[in-house]
Amino acid sequence: MSNFSLINNSSSSIAQSKLAGTSNQLTKTLQRLSSGLRITRSGDDAAGLAIANTFRSDVSVLSQGVRNANDGLSTLQIVDGGLNTISGLLDRAASLASQSASGTFQGNRDTLQAELGKVLSEIDRQAQNIGLGGAAGTAEGRFNKAIEVFIGGGASANAAGNAVSVDLSNSRVDKTGLDLNQINIGNGTGNVTGAQDISAGITVAETLSFQSIGSSGQLNSFTVALSAGATASNALDTINNDANVQAAGVKASLDNTGKLVLASSQFFSVSSSVADGAGQTGIGGSGAAIGDAAVSGAANKQAVAISAAGGTPAVQTLSFSGDQIGYAGSSKNVTFTSAATAAAGATAAVNAVNNDVDLRSAGVFAVQTKADGSEVAFVSLKSFNLGISSASTAGADNNIDALQTQTAVGGAVLTGGEQGAKDAIDAIKAAVATLGEVQGKVGAGQNNLTQAIELASTQITNFQAAESAIRDADIAQEASNLARLNTLQQAGVSALAQANQSSQALLSLLR
Repeated sequence: MSNFSLINNSSSSIAQSKLAGTSNQLTKTLQRLSSGLRITRSGDDAAGLAIANTFRSDVSVLSQGVRNANDGLSTLQIVDGGLNTISGLLDRAASLASQSASGTFQGNRDTLQAELGKVLSEIDRQAQNIGLGGAAGTAEGRFNKAIEVFIGGGASANAAGNAVSVDLSNSRVDKTGLDLNQINIGNGTGNVTGAQDISAGITVAETLSFQSIGSSGQLNSFTVALSAGATASNALDTINNDANVQAAGVKASLDNTGKLVLASSQFFSVSSSVADGAGQTGIGGSGAAIGDAAVSGAANKQAVAISAAGGTPAVQTLSFSGDQIGYAGSSKNVTFTSAATAAAGATAAVNAVNNDVDLRSAGVFAVQTKADGSEVAFVSLKSFNLGISSASTAGADNNIDALQTQTAVGGAVLTGGEQGAKDAIDAIKAAVATLGEVQGKVGAGQNNLTQAIELASTQITNFQAAESAIRDADIAQEASNLARLNTLQQAGVSALAQANQSSQALLSLLR
């Protein structure tokens, strides 16, 4: 039973409440129509918003993943172009070697070797430019590794399916990686240096000390440690897998008698930490240790024995001359002071030569080559003359006194001529096969990235559709709601006006 009251207008209050609700719904509908979104604030659908945000995040990750894959694809295309160029250079190298291998060739094989050297240098340059011209971890070999291209789309960021792996490890394609450092199709003949028979393995731990001339002319020193108990195969792997050994162009192998052979077309020296006659099998074992070989692979060398200076240390002069190193008709002299021990005297001689700027520019270096440091080898990539003199006439004052006049220096080179050219053809054939393996890896990587882009693009479309189904407004439905709510609002306003007029009707009872 309702009361008629002048104080409270219940009908007006109800009408206002309903009108406010209609206005709120109308405002929300207008927001959805103007934004195109069903969820304009968290309160609209908190659970749905969380799911939609996950889909949107997945779309962002995958979109960047597609860009990553396209960047990776571009990089592999650059690498592939360089590999194709190197393949063409190998074709030219094979042609030169084939020409030199013919017994009817009447020209100068050294001319062919000179061009071959240019071809190999260009292979090095191309390989370095595409990031496959050095050992892993170097700037030249920056892509000589397993490359992970992150795409996304997996259950977690660390899931295996999130990335495409392009494994280019062990894909070095410069002349060192293609094992072309030791080919010679010119006229020269000679040998490489061997060492102790290691067919029975290494019984005492040894450290091999190498020195080589780098690509920019600097003298590099490095060591390789061999463990006791290592087999001959282990020793070869340890040496050949060393990044510094590879950079020096040195290759270790066993000859048919089980003797270790180290060879390179570039200068290098090597000595063992184990002295002669120690009675063990190994590189520095009894017999001729590798340190006794003085300098291996040097184009030109002069090895000089060092003795202990038993008297008053004397100043000694080393004189270098030669047309090829730029001292025709005159000498470049350096001096050093002999020492009480052979090793100290050798060190003094080596430092004097290697610290001389002019000799370094001329490409002349000195290295200690015996395990006990008692021998110095003076080397250069060009022929030169060496003379040694001292102000002291007492032999006890001098470490070096064997050479008093200029002595021409010459050394070994790799076997050339017809046989060298035939060996080069086999080496180039193996290099072509190695390059083909790398091209196969690059091609597989390109295909994998292309497929990953296609999958990621499909996932992006699906995730966007799923997000749209949750977050986006149904425009047709909201337009219908807008018409309904506009009508309802107008009716509510009219009803409120009528409710406000009801109190006026009560006044007629008081007349």
